[in-house]
Amino acid sequence: MPSKPPRGSSVVSRLLPFTFLCTIGPSVTAATALLIVRSLMCQFDYVRHGGDDMPSGEYCRRPRVGALTASVMTGLAVMDGIVSFLSTSYVQRLADKYGRRPLLYTLPAVATISTISMMVAYTAKNPNLAWVLLAMNGIFVSASTKAIFVPTLSVTDVANEQQRTRFFSRLEAVSLLGPGIGYVMSALVSRYTSITLLPYCIALASQLLAALYAAAAIPETVHKADEDDKTDSDAESEAGDNGGLREVVEETMEAVVEPVKPLRLLMPRRNEETGRIEWRLFLVTVSLLITTIGTVFIATASLLYLSDKFNFQPEENGWVLAYLTFSRFVYLILIFPFIQRGGRKLYHWYQAKRSSVAPHERSRLLQRESFRQREATNETNHFDIILCFVSVCFDAVALILVSLSRTPKQALISFAFLALGSGDNPTFKSVFTSLVPPEKDSQALAALDMVWNAARLLSPLLLGGLYALLVEIGKPEMLFLVAGACCAVGAVLLAPLVFVGRDAPR
Repeated sequence: MPSKPPRGSSVVSRLLPFTFLCTIGPSVTAATALLIVRSLMCQFDYVRHGGDDMPSGEYCRRPRVGALTASVMTGLAVMDGIVSFLSTSYVQRLADKYGRRPLLYTLPAVATISTISMMVAYTAKNPNLAWVLLAMNGIFVSASTKAIFVPTLSVTDVANEQQRTRFFSRLEAVSLLGPGIGYVMSALVSRYTSITLLPYCIALASQLLAALYAAAAIPETVHKADEDDKTDSDAESEAGDNGGLREVVEETMEAVVEPVKPLRLLMPRRNEETGRIEWRLFLVTVSLLITTIGTVFIATASLLYLSDKFNFQPEENGWVLAYLTFSRFVYLILIFPFIQRGGRKLYHWYQAKRSSVAPHERSRLLQRESFRQREATNETNHFDIILCFVSVCFDAVALILVSLSRTPKQALISFAFLALGSGDNPTFKSVFTSLVPPEKDSQALAALDMVWNAARLLSPLLLGGLYALLVEIGKPEMLFLVAGACCAVGAVLLAPLVFVGRDAPR
């Protein structure tokens, strides 16, 4: 173990290829997964109704098979969301106990189980075995999302307040680059080759490469005293050996509540030092939940909307997905860093101008290291809240513009404005970690990930059901108005932190 922690920028630079490899796998298989599930459900339905041989293509296009396929795809998505939600706390605790690095190479390796299970299900042609393999896919595919979660913990280990949002935005940008290239590869593979499992071979290779790369190139960012860990471990095992029925019951209850334990950090609580109720993190949490419900379904809703309203074909939809993803990537990697730097300088100038401290007195105070650091930290943290608020406002405006579009060109231009709201994800992470003590950074990010997964589960159920009703009455564009309203509510919840929650100027 190195004597001093690695530099933040060096660690983040090494995390970027890992994030890219972890995100490209699930994206490149997006279109093929639907094809494989439809094939499996077609065969299952054919055998269930007395068929012996392989069903024809005409049989697989029956509405009954389509409905079964849609149900299975929904079930897989729900299973992934539930497992991802419940596993976040365990991953966070394992990362704190054993370090980030072991999980960085273990989780991509575990994710290969989901990829291999789909490949075996397609080649085995056994309807009964297919259900077991599909269940394995739904369970283990969440390892990919957890593999992307661990690098955010590494960022909090090595980044200070000024670096945090910049590093999170880099990770977010690369996590978009992977899907963008994956969508393009998926479209090209579908167009130019008839090898159905080729996207899954690419995904498997990327997962194995991610595991090998993490083992070889990414350093550990958690540095704790080995003796303290051993002492704690010995004490725990000793308590376990001598414990009676009460200890067993307590351990059982602890195991039951463990998956949702980080969420306790988000509830309002009284500050023992000041006596005030700490409500800011709770407001940010509700804002994140409502905003994510409004935005996470937009990619799917965009495809459905363009197909239903403007008759876009599958290949065109693939390019639309790539367009949406790359526009956000370009914004985060090229424009957002300038907004951070320029905005912080402007905000620093504004804070200095409105300060109640006389200029000569402030100059004297700034000579004190502790005062200077506190001032810089307060300004950085509050500017992150402002940046998050503005990003959510951009989301709301862009979605409302989509709802007002009357032509495909207007819709695509409006979708481009969604890129301006891409800064909400990295800034939400920065705000979460800034509102808790440093020793609880990983718990805060785990809680954020759980809220995000809960929203990812709720959004398709709420907005998907609403879209079905809106299509029936011929108003599919109204879905984007509802999604924009969700983002507007999220912005309203952040407003008190922007205008009221800041520290009073000194």
